[in-house]
Amino acid sequence: MSVSGAADSRSLWIRISLIVWSLIIFNGERESGAGAHTNIRIGGCEFNNTGTWTYFDQIVYDHELIVSFDFAQKKFIAVKDWMQSNVDRRNKEIAEATYQQAIVMCQNNIDIDEREVLTRKVKPTVTVQPKVSHHSGQSALLSCHITGFYPPEIEVTWLKNGAEIPNGVVNTVLLSDGDWTYQVLDLLQYHPVSGDKYTCHVKHISLSEPSSTDWEVQSTPESEKLKIIVGALGFGIGLIILLAGVIMRLKNAKAILDSSNPGPRLMGPAIS
Repeated sequence: MSVSGAADSRSLWIRISLIVWSLIIFNGERESGAGAHTNIRIGGCEFNNTGTWTYFDQIVYDHELIVSFDFAQKKFIAVKDWMQSNVDRRNKEIAEATYQQAIVMCQNNIDIDEREVLTRKVKPTVTVQPKVSHHSGQSALLSCHITGFYPPEIEVTWLKNGAEIPNGVVNTVLLSDGDWTYQVLDLLQYHPVSGDKYTCHVKHISLSEPSSTDWEVQSTPESEKLKIIVGALGFGIGLIILLAGVIMRLKNAKAILDSSNPGPRLMGPAIS
């Protein structure tokens, strides 16, 4: 299983927004914001670690993409049919100028991008732990939490006793931490058997070699063993105290009984 941001396995694309502007259109009461709509334009460059780049220019209306600029075709594309007349006008009036502007904008930023962005690498931290019951014989989930890595392209593979597990990954989520690092959580559904060893195998461009983090199924975890021992000791001590109390009560009851009912005493034969 591989996780990527906006790239294939051979190259890394970084999107940098150089133009962002928004317009709020009010169709109603201005103060309350009732009936307001948003119109946002986003433009910028996508740089590749092979030294190539492309330009993007998009218009988003109420969170929906309605127009985009196709750099290869040098023209605007209507994503929504009702924008076709607007796009035709744009292609006649500003398509060529937009294309030339893109060349100047992106070409001048290649050196900055290659120096500051495409060369940045941060190694991941890998943690493997059970998410639910992991006793032998019970169905369970095992998590592999990979944090703090950059770039976002990463490959995660689960192994059981050294052999790759083709199925069983039930959730894969790639999240941005907001600080130019990423994290991903892989959950493996498995049937634990005592002695089995599971491995989270991670490949990332920042690592000189793949990282492997193991987790072995135990018949009874150490924490559970400690609880059992403590419980057994507590039970033993409690039983001893209980028995001592019962014996003392029996002795006290016998002494009270003897003092309240002395009964006749047997006399031996008189000796003259």
